[in-house]
Amino acid sequence: QNADDLGASAGPPDRQVLMPNWVDVNYIKPLKQENRYRNELQITDKEVVALYSGNMGEKQGLDIIIHAAKLIEEKKKIKIVMCGEGPALSRLRILATEMCNVIWLPLQPIEQLNELLNMADIHLLPQRAEAADLVMPSKLTGMLASGRPVIATANPGTEIGNLLKKIGIIIRPDDAHALARKIEELSDKKTEREKMGRAGRLYAEEHMAKEKILIQIEEALLG
Repeated sequence: QNADDLGASAGPPDRQVLMPNWVDVNYIKPLKQENRYRNELQITDKEVVALYSGNMGEKQGLDIIIHAAKLIEEKKKIKIVMCGEGPALSRLRILATEMCNVIWLPLQPIEQLNELLNMADIHLLPQRAEAADLVMPSKLTGMLASGRPVIATANPGTEIGNLLKKIGIIIRPDDAHALARKIEELSDKKTEREKMGRAGRLYAEEHMAKEKILIQIEEALLG
């Protein structure tokens, strides 16, 4: 379906309503108790987890995480956790063969999502440049709501770039050295991680909360 077809079927501009991604901030929220995932994986409080959780597809550009993990492999306190399934999984696991700082988890039940997101000290959101310019990934809402900092690959001026330049960290897509450097820097700055996490949580509460967005949509449709 081409753009003209989409425009014709969407109706007049003054009756079009943007439906942004939302998150249930009452379900996805920071947890203070011990984390089951960290306990099961024997990850201590002194270690730092950089987590990617989501589809293991090719458009995500996940190679950058493996390349960055290789660059910081000697930093024993940093653990890279990759959670999910998809067509790129087998290739990525081969790419990470014999790397001791990469941990793999299968797709987890939805009822464990908040616990999973809270395992992270840092969330990773890689995307290829062409994808980052087009879409706002839905997984970002949960990352921010969990109260953890986000490092994303996106070019300046994109929707992701504009959002995270104030409450997170953006690096250019395919720059594994920059990703490794930012992971390493944040791993040594707990106070900075907590500050960024609070900013992300506040943004989620104010701009991504399910109840607020549904009210806005209702008002727009009835207005």
